[in-house]
Amino acid sequence: MDFNVHQRHSGGEPTLFEDTSAPQQAPRTAASPPQMQPQQQQQQPNFEQYGQYMRDPMVANMAMQYGSSLATSGKAYVEQNLDRYIPISRVKFYFAVTTDYVLHKVLLLVFPFFNKEWGAYGSNGSEPTRHLNSPDLYIPLMAFATYVVAVAVALGNQGKFTPELLGMTATTAFVWFLIEIGIVQLAMYLISVSTEIRIFDLASFSGYKYVHMILCVIMAIFLGSMGYYIAFIYSSAAIVYFLICTLRYIILPEASGADRIAHGSKRRNNLLLLIAFIQPLLMFWLTYHVTYGPEPEVIKGKKL
Repeated sequence: MDFNVHQRHSGGEPTLFEDTSAPQQAPRTAASPPQMQPQQQQQQPNFEQYGQYMRDPMVANMAMQYGSSLATSGKAYVEQNLDRYIPISRVKFYFAVTTDYVLHKVLLLVFPFFNKEWGAYGSNGSEPTRHLNSPDLYIPLMAFATYVVAVAVALGNQGKFTPELLGMTATTAFVWFLIEIGIVQLAMYLISVSTEIRIFDLASFSGYKYVHMILCVIMAIFLGSMGYYIAFIYSSAAIVYFLICTLRYIILPEASGADRIAHGSKRRNNLLLLIAFIQPLLMFWLTYHVTYGPEPEVIKGKKL
């Protein structure tokens, strides 16, 4: 039997039994990339076409209008649902203060013994600028920030200041502020006393103690521990007197005359005294540490 042997001189090696059943394909070289199938070519995105759409003024205007309407509707939705839990419109007037109001209110807080006009602080919802006895949140907020800075200065004089103390001081004061509000609210619930005092009013009157705490810290900076205790005794008497004279018209509404505390109910009297006398305890707890601690180290023989 005869076998025909075909030789192909492609690389110098002979090839036996050449396959002719499959169509011959041209050899692939490095210079020629593989051909893509038509289905793969259709799946590639046409970025140039998208760019033409975005450059179209009509399309860009429509996108801008849609984004603006979406932002407006989202803002309205947030305001409607946020007002259910945080009455923004109610909080605004607690910051509606003037320079004249702030000056006279700070003087009233520091020297309440000379004031003769005590009355309802505006339970009808009047703004703080209309009545000196009405509460505000501007003075407590500014006093809180000033207290944190004053404590940092006092601790810096003792050589104990670190940047972390700012955050620790602010966090501690704020946590005790929330605890105080919770204690008063719990006491009102347990003794079943309903008053016209609102949660923001309570936060305002509780925040006024920071004004006296600043005074205590400043006296500790300049006069040491003796100055601190003198300022603390006076500030405690001042804040207690201020709160009793102001809140008695709200917590004791059924009593008439100047001696409201003597004729008021026992539960309401206890609530009033709780709000007033808890302030000196917190004032001492948050400021007594500025009078203690090691003295700043003095490097002998070296000029600082």
